[in-house]
Amino acid sequence: MIALSAVLMALSLQQADTTAPAAVVESPYTIRSAGLELGGTLTMPRAAAGKVPVVVIIAGSGPTDRNGNSVMGIRPNSYAQLAWRLAERGIASLRYDKRVLPATKGTVDIATLTLADFAADARAAAESLAADTRFSRVLLLGHSEGASLAPLAAKNGPPVAAVIAVSGRGGPLRTVIREQLSRQVDGATLVRYDSAMAQYLRGEQPKDVPPGLEVFFVPMNLRFMRSFAEFVPPAAMRAVRQPVLIVQGGRDLQVTPRDAELLKSGRPDARLVIVPLANHVLKQAAETTLAGQMPLYQNPASPIMPEVVNAIADWILKAP
Repeated sequence: MIALSAVLMALSLQQADTTAPAAVVESPYTIRSAGLELGGTLTMPRAAAGKVPVVVIIAGSGPTDRNGNSVMGIRPNSYAQLAWRLAERGIASLRYDKRVLPATKGTVDIATLTLADFAADARAAAESLAADTRFSRVLLLGHSEGASLAPLAAKNGPPVAAVIAVSGRGGPLRTVIREQLSRQVDGATLVRYDSAMAQYLRGEQPKDVPPGLEVFFVPMNLRFMRSFAEFVPPAAMRAVRQPVLIVQGGRDLQVTPRDAELLKSGRPDARLVIVPLANHVLKQAAETTLAGQMPLYQNPASPIMPEVVNAIADWILKAP
């Protein structure tokens, strides 16, 4: 009987974290931005009475979809879980596929894209939601790369009411990537990477790309990478006039609490929450190596940490 109960509990957990719970209602939502139509999912609290706040969830780098999953072998389902947990707290959300993903209708020239283009999509989402009478306020929540897009999308003010940066970088792009690589490759490889990146950003063909790092030097991504390399996160935060929340995991191997402190340096009045055991995909990590944490990146049933959800929800519900 005990064994059967354990199995049923495990199955219940898996279902709860891979399918929308009964407390929420989800529907398709289309964002129109720069002649494109971006596919999204609107998540509403089923028991909503009156207007509720709504959060635009802005995805991280690469081919990350609206749920936080990627064709690169990453499937934590973190954004879907975040949307469901927020709805259980009475907060609506919109998560959407980036303009480079298949759900987009319209023509996208990847070679011309910059950080500003993706920020414009988040801004368009906020403006669309602001016209919907179901919502009291519109907030932007960016995760990872999305944490850089959120302040860009918010800098022109209303209708964006607040900005939430989760697992965002605080230092220069090249520094952050180098720190990530330093935990995975040897010193000689890092030197080769530095040289190749300098050549790449100058518009030259890198002469000696270390095996396995080719993804950083794709020619069609050059314009975007240049725009990202020129982006200064603390300065972007300084330009935001709305309230700001910064959330960072203590066991995040892609960005660190130091990044969160750098972001806060741009907005000293921002609320900063460090969740000590959370990793980059917002799940509780016992391991402190990428190999040890990888199962959490690939398990959609593993729940995101309640501490992360509560930090975000509590702040939203109390924010002016």
